[in-house]
Amino acid sequence: MVVVNRKIIIDGKEVEVPVFQTTIEPGKRIADDTIDSLHKEEQIEKEIQSVTEKIKKLAKRFKKIEKNVDYFFEVGKILRDFIEKRGYEKIRGRVWQRIAHDLEPKLLFGKTQTKKIGRSPQIESRRNIEDMYKLAKFPKTILHKASWNQWDEILKFKDVHRNRKLLYLIIDGCQRGMSGIPLRNKIKELRRAIQLNEK
Repeated sequence: MVVVNRKIIIDGKEVEVPVFQTTIEPGKRIADDTIDSLHKEEQIEKEIQSVTEKIKKLAKRFKKIEKNVDYFFEVGKILRDFIEKRGYEKIRGRVWQRIAHDLEPKLLFGKTQTKKIGRSPQIESRRNIEDMYKLAKFPKTILHKASWNQWDEILKFKDVHRNRKLLYLIIDGCQRGMSGIPLRNKIKELRRAIQLNEK
C-alpha cells in the first residue's frame, strides 16, 4: 500500500496529511489483507481522534499549558495509556505526527516555538509530544523537584526513568541548582559511572 500526501481542511485551514492510496477497480475482488489493512488504519484514526479530544478537554483545566510540567505529565499519561494498551509503540512516531502536526499543533506549541529556536512546527511539536510521553514514565512525586528547564535536559536522555539510583542522583543535582549544559554533562557523567559499576 502506498502512502501519499493529501490536502484536507482542518479548522478552516488547508493542511497536508499522509494517507494510504488504494485503488479499487469496479468488479475486481479486493485482497483480504488490503481490506484488513484499511480497517486497521480506520480504527487507529478513530482512536487518535478520541485521544485528541481527551487532550483538548485536559488543556481546558489549565490556566497555562506552555512550559507546564503538570500539563506535560497529564498529557503524557493519556498518551502512554493509549500507546501501551494498544501496542502501538512501533508506530508512535506516526501517531505523534497525526496529533501534533495535523490535528492539534496549538496544544503542543509547534508554531510558537518555531520562531524562537528555528525548528519546523512539525518537528518541534513531535518532540514536545514525545517529551510528554517520556515524562509520564517518571514518578509523579518527583515532578516538582526539577524545574521546566531541568526536565528539558533530563528528557534528552533515554530510559533515565528505569534507573532509580541514577534518577535520584540527577534530581539531587537539580535541587542544588544545576541546569543547562552543566546538568547535561553531569547526567552523562553519572550514566557512565553507573554503567561502569554495573559491569
